[in-house]
Amino acid sequence: MELVIGCDINEYYVQFSYAEEGKEPVMPDFPGVTQVETALCRREGVNQWYEGTEAVKRALAGEGALAEHLFSRMLHEDTIRLSDSEYQLTDLCSLFLEHTYTAFVRKVGEQLGEEITVRALVLTGRIDPGVHYGKLQEIVKNLPVEDISFQSHEESIFSYLVHQPRRLMGYETQVLDLTSEQLVTYRVEMNHKTRPVVVSIETTETDLYKKKHYASIMEHDRELAKLDQELAEYMQDYTAGRIVTSLYLIGDGFHGDWYQETLKVICRNRKVFAGDNLFGKGACFAAAERIWKGEASEDFLYLGKDMLQYNVGIRLYDKTEEIYCPLLDAGTNWYEAAGSLAFYIEDTDEIRLQVVPIRGGKKEIVIGLDGLKRSYRSCLLELAFSMQDKETLELTVLDHGFGSFFAPVREPFTKAIRLAELPDADEKENACYVCIGQRLQKPYQIAMHTDIFSMEELCYYITVHADMLDQGFMREDLADAVEQMELFDLAGSLRQLLHFQGSLHTFCRMVLEEAAYVSADKMTELMETLTKNETLTPLKRKQKQADGLYSQKAYMQAITLYRELLREETEQENKAVLLEQIGKCMAQLFEYGLAEAQFMESYRLGRKEALHLYLLCRRMQMTKEEFVRFITEHEAYYESALTVEQEYESALQTAEDTLKQMEGLPDMDSLRETYRVMMEQPESV
Repeated sequence: MELVIGCDINEYYVQFSYAEEGKEPVMPDFPGVTQVETALCRREGVNQWYEGTEAVKRALAGEGALAEHLFSRMLHEDTIRLSDSEYQLTDLCSLFLEHTYTAFVRKVGEQLGEEITVRALVLTGRIDPGVHYGKLQEIVKNLPVEDISFQSHEESIFSYLVHQPRRLMGYETQVLDLTSEQLVTYRVEMNHKTRPVVVSIETTETDLYKKKHYASIMEHDRELAKLDQELAEYMQDYTAGRIVTSLYLIGDGFHGDWYQETLKVICRNRKVFAGDNLFGKGACFAAAERIWKGEASEDFLYLGKDMLQYNVGIRLYDKTEEIYCPLLDAGTNWYEAAGSLAFYIEDTDEIRLQVVPIRGGKKEIVIGLDGLKRSYRSCLLELAFSMQDKETLELTVLDHGFGSFFAPVREPFTKAIRLAELPDADEKENACYVCIGQRLQKPYQIAMHTDIFSMEELCYYITVHADMLDQGFMREDLADAVEQMELFDLAGSLRQLLHFQGSLHTFCRMVLEEAAYVSADKMTELMETLTKNETLTPLKRKQKQADGLYSQKAYMQAITLYRELLREETEQENKAVLLEQIGKCMAQLFEYGLAEAQFMESYRLGRKEALHLYLLCRRMQMTKEEFVRFITEHEAYYESALTVEQEYESALQTAEDTLKQMEGLPDMDSLRETYRVMMEQPESV
């Protein structure tokens, strides 16, 4: 059974409640388990600890040292000394919570007769989570719950009230808390003129006290009678001129009937409730909201001092539809406002975030993306966001590259942004796109050295390799990969097409249309290319694939295909072209000796253009004097050799001019090596 738990912890005790989905919180009557005194006793001489009432008993019996009021002390102190040892108060609070939480969950499981899974826990108290967040995280570190959050008593009051009948939620609700010796009052105001209804809570620490212990019955009666009169006068002023719909008396300080005069004041035309569990149940309601997203609080917005007062989001395209994706919601505690979002960008050098203050207006954040502008949604970014304080948003942009196609080109960069100082929005378009489907954990290898992780990468591969694709692209395991992306309808359609031996262009169209990846004009162009591919002979299709690999600098793969074509080709002219292409691939791999042999064979088969490439390869392996002697011995090459030397010297001069800007000038051999690396155009090979 899945439950959520609310935990109210104060100066004197911790109190637990739980809730099932769709049900009211329950605070069961488990003596010594549901409500436990915040005390620990370490037994003398051994590392054995007792908590709650048992701890007090053991300490009174002289069996160990007692630490009381653990939680309130932890907020203001770091350490405590017990006997001869010093302890971190966060460690003691952590131990206390671990023991009491475990006992409570075990008892609930026994009562319900089922195994319990706790989905979320909300801890509440007279705390400022924004200030004490680090300590609060420390004290819950050993609890076996993934979703743990913290909220003040004010937030718990809000969580409790919005789940009460609407008739009790008028213009003002008041809460009087006498859990400790000091009376604390909360004034809850609701502005029903706004949508959502804005709720504010004013907290007052009064100078009214009720002692926990009195010296005698006489003192007890005298002091309580005096306190009743003072409280009645205080409430007369506190409620004067205000429309108070309901009033709650919280804490064991209101046990008994000592405040009769006060009741005469506060019970006039309003509902009055008394109890000890408002804060704990409020925390439980909040935990349920985190997991099951109920509708009770949708019409209300609490603006506490730690509440974020801005909605921050980004407009993205989901295929062809522009949608708003929220990043941070107003009403969230700023210290809990964090997350990340991955998306693709296309042909843009900036992203824009929308910022809407709850008091009206529209602002925006513009983030420059120098060096990341690419077409076809081929840049995957992740935006991580969190609040440094109530007004300062920290954004980190991470460039994830694009699978096997593009490596990241920018290191992660972070910006701190003051939300109150942003310019007004100009409503420009945001060229950002939702990720289609799920990213694969294990990549699909679509070609040698090309792994596909996402739907966008698959679409990109089709778009830029359309002239190379053939029926072999249509594979059952590709449909399996699409299914693993959780695009189940598309996977089913692809399998059906494979079953009926459909066309390549229909297969690719299905994929591209699923992601709405290209424009209508580009789709038409791609379909024409794919349709032509289907009419090519196997030999022509393979040559087109080899040429595509060469243009993508996949030289080893291209050589393999060119050699296969060479074995199958019968026309001498076509063989000459293939040999030249093999030579170009080898030259790009700096295998000039092997390349020149391919160029010479191509030249002998009638490919005159190959002579120039042959001579350039020879020149790359010789000094100028050696090359001159070679040309002298082969006068027929003289005219072509002049052009080769001019190209060589021009490229060498370019390399030299570039390297002069660096410290020191390398020797000629280094320049020649630099030149080789710089040679990228096939005509210069």
